[in-house]
Amino acid sequence: MAEKRLNRQNALTVICAAILVGTEIIAAALALGWAVGGLTGWGQEFTWGLVALCLLAGIYLTYRFVRGAAKVEPLFD
Repeated sequence: MAEKRLNRQNALTVICAAILVGTEIIAAALALGWAVGGLTGWGQEFTWGLVALCLLAGIYLTYRFVRGAAKVEPLFD
């Protein structure tokens, strides 16, 4: 069986897109948690909990994006 070789151009594309999109998704998720927590006025603990939940959601969405990008741009030949 032939050894798979890394397609460097596709890998670089996926990595760069993951950095760009992942940063935007995580920043937007953190801003959402902070804004909603601040607007509700339910206290600092609630706000930090909401920020943490939004951060987890942002990380999950970034993971899904990277998986989808790796399917479109095959990393190995």
